[in-house]
Amino acid sequence: MTTTVKRTRAGAAKNPAPTQKQLWAAAEDKVPSLAAAVNFLQKCRLIPEGSHALTSEALITGLLHLAYLRPAHEFAAEGLVALAHVAKAVTTEFAQEAVSRAVLERAEDQLALRLDEHASHVETRVAELTQGVEGMRKEMETTVAELRATCDSVQRAEGELCAACQSLTLAAQSRPMTHATGESTTAAQSLTIDSAPTRVRRAATLADLLQRQVLVRGATLQDDLGNKLTSEQVCVRARGAMDDMARAGLSSPGEGIIEEAKVLPHGDVVFTTASREMARWLLKPTVAKPFARKMGMTAQVVERTYRLVAERVPVSFNPQDVLRARPKGRGSG
Repeated sequence: MTTTVKRTRAGAAKNPAPTQKQLWAAAEDKVPSLAAAVNFLQKCRLIPEGSHALTSEALITGLLHLAYLRPAHEFAAEGLVALAHVAKAVTTEFAQEAVSRAVLERAEDQLALRLDEHASHVETRVAELTQGVEGMRKEMETTVAELRATCDSVQRAEGELCAACQSLTLAAQSRPMTHATGESTTAAQSLTIDSAPTRVRRAATLADLLQRQVLVRGATLQDDLGNKLTSEQVCVRARGAMDDMARAGLSSPGEGIIEEAKVLPHGDVVFTTASREMARWLLKPTVAKPFARKMGMTAQVVERTYRLVAERVPVSFNPQDVLRARPKGRGSG
């Protein structure tokens, strides 16, 4: 017995026990990674196999089993190192899940906000389109009403011209005629606008007004603040454009000015000038282009016209020519 104890002590002296530092270093060398830790723990049946190996439940199970086994120093160090790898993996997974959850919640909030903004934009756009369609419908109704009124005016003007033609024919027929060659006759009285019937004077006044008017399409009818301009403001703007053109060398003929401007419901502008020469001068290409540019980028100056059909009106007529007035009067009824 004494000899055996001496031999054991001699062996211990030759192979001393490792220190704690050496013990942990050796354990870390044997279990260097997570894969090695899982393999070690599953071989020792400390954690379950499959997809449940790296979970918090597996970690708790491994710790309880390791404490129940009461292993030796080397085995305990290796088990604790392996479980440390598992705990680190579980903690990392929890952190990633928390980050992913926070990112997902933030993304959901941002997506909901963007969807709300997009829905609001779509609703606003739909409202604008609806308002635009309603405005176009009202403008079309106004244009149709204006066209109807214009057609009625043209029909009335046509009737007045026919009546004026008949009045002129009757006036020519009522003048005394020459009964024989060489016999003196009473000279036919000259016809003037003042002595003409009311219908004739009205038609002549309308014709003179149309000859003094020009039409501008596509003019800018808003100021810098987006406020709609009235007819008076458009007239002042046109007069300012005429002054600028005069300073640039494009002077209007005589005392020609723009007397009035009228903004039509569909956006065109009718300018009434002081004379026919002024209107014809504005229609010249060398004048119309700079004037239209001052009225708007897309403005165009066109002639103010109406379509009018007068039936059975002679091309030329001299009320003093009695010989030709009578057959024309009979032909006109």
